[in-house]
Amino acid sequence: MTNIIGKGALAALAGAAALALTATGASAFVVCNDRGDCWHSTVRYDYPQVKVVYYDDNWDWKAHHYHWHDVSGTYGYWDSDKNAWVEVHPAHGDGDHDSDDH
Repeated sequence: MTNIIGKGALAALAGAAALALTATGASAFVVCNDRGDCWHSTVRYDYPQVKVVYYDDNWDWKAHHYHWHDVSGTYGYWDSDKNAWVEVHPAHGDGDHDSDDH
């Protein structure tokens, strides 16, 4: 009986560890342009037409007096001059999905 309980506990522990790994596997970023406009993204992308900086998802943009924009669309950037979201299509070779900080 104790062997069954031990195997059950081991299976539960393995399941919890697997769940923890998948829960932390998705990356998220706060992305800000050089004019202080920020948005949320799950991808890192090199935008040749605008300078952006990637921060950890918990970075406090409010402490820097930046402006937050809720945007829809994965690939794109905030155009401060147009006060609008500009969508970029990565299939057209507009950038590098795995770039480092800019």
